Amino acid sequence: MIARLLTVCLVGWLSWSTLTFGATPGEDVDIALPADLDALLVGKPASHFSYGGYLKNETAYRFDEPRSFTKIRNIFSINAQYEFGKHARLHASGWAYYDLVYDLFDYETIAARSVRDEKEPLVFLETLLKEKDSPVAEFREVYADLFFDKLDVRVGRQFIIWGVLEGVRVVDEINPMNFRELILPDMLDYRIPLWSAKADVYWKDATFELLWIPDLTFHKAAPQGSEWELFKVLPGTTKPSSFDPRLSEWGAKVTFPFKDATVSLSYFYTWDDYPVTFRVISQADLRSATPSSNLAIFPTYTRMSMYGATFTKEIRGDILKGEIAFVTGKYFAIVDLDENKDFYLDGDGEEQKNHIRWGLGYDFSLWGADIAPSMAQWIVLDYNSHILFNQYDTTFNIFIRKPLRKRSAVFTLLLIQLINFNETLIKPKVTFNLTDHFQVITGVDLFMGDRTQFGRAASTTDPGGLVDIVQRAQFLGNFRDNRRVFVEFKYNF
Repeated sequence: MIARLLTVCLVGWLSWSTLTFGATPGEDVDIALPADLDALLVGKPASHFSYGGYLKNETAYRFDEPRSFTKIRNIFSINAQYEFGKHARLHASGWAYYDLVYDLFDYETIAARSVRDEKEPLVFLETLLKEKDSPVAEFREVYADLFFDKLDVRVGRQFIIWGVLEGVRVVDEINPMNFRELILPDMLDYRIPLWSAKADVYWKDATFELLWIPDLTFHKAAPQGSEWELFKVLPGTTKPSSFDPRLSEWGAKVTFPFKDATVSLSYFYTWDDYPVTFRVISQADLRSATPSSNLAIFPTYTRMSMYGATFTKEIRGDILKGEIAFVTGKYFAIVDLDENKDFYLDGDGEEQKNHIRWGLGYDFSLWGADIAPSMAQWIVLDYNSHILFNQYDTTFNIFIRKPLRKRSAVFTLLLIQLINFNETLIKPKVTFNLTDHFQVITGVDLFMGDRTQFGRAASTTDPGGLVDIVQRAQFLGNFRDNRRVFVEFKYNF
């Protein structure tokens, strides 16, 4: 009875909090509760209604200078569903969290920007924004399911996953990502759900999936000034309007058996979740450490088409799986290209190229552990040396899961190696299952690699002079000073 009352109170609180500081300004958020909710409050049976959730504390401590607690986040998550017979179901989930670390420690120490950006002028550091990922309250999923003999329909805010490789996005580019903690949270925790409609049609052994997404939401950058900031959406970015049918994303997929394997073919007409930074820049400014004020930047979201395929096949108890996608319409940044000799960077600094993405994984068991290595690669077609992106961008991943039965624990290890950039993320973790409901989780996040480097540097031999430096765009290496140990306490109900 108490748990049910708490559930109702939380749903109401989530609604108020979302309208207060979790929803888009001007957006209306409604909550529809089951008609027989009163029966729950008076203790009457309501077998069609079910709920669950968790209470969780996530604490992280950075052991690189400046050493500091960087997260003391307290989370309340809940999900509930109500079934209308066997043909319809409503589902809703949401969470609210508050990070106590900002109340206990200095923001500058938590963010550690003075260390990571030690080569930047002090005035740059002092003018950084100080956004906090706290407090937050939001709905994660809110959707309705309809079930028919040969058709299932899901309408609402939801996650849609097309890929078969865990932790690798090849075909699976539907839900954008929230980079508030880079890629460290659990998979669904860093994905952004979208308002969309999905229909699955069943015909013989095949499943046809039709997808329509009018909700144009893009990757969300980490809070500005935070320790995880890498990119930002620039002011003036041209963003397409949501819920305009002409601008919607849509896709189709068919899944079917083929020679003892499960195969899918898909098409997705989408927007690039990263804005393309078109820029009008002269060659003189490109080579200068202090470009003139004539620089014009036009960040814009652009359309792409993705033709994809996946397969999974069992081989003597192991699983072989793979994905491949042919992508048209994506832009890649270029440097130092002026073929028309007008002294300005060609193509407004961007060049449109088709590219191929593929990934291959093999899941097997050895010495009581589940081991899942995989490799993925991007290949830019019709490549030229002026493109800032490498022609071949290769990633190696491995995930290991080993139950420790004597300690009622599970050890996991995630390793991501970006081969071209020579940078690595290693994440060992142990989950102790103290009871059926209570877990303690501890681990380490380790980053290795170089930082991003653009522009020109001051000469050490010529006062006031500039020298060319190696141009490189890095990802994981930018956070090599963010290595941390973490502990989590989680109660499931």
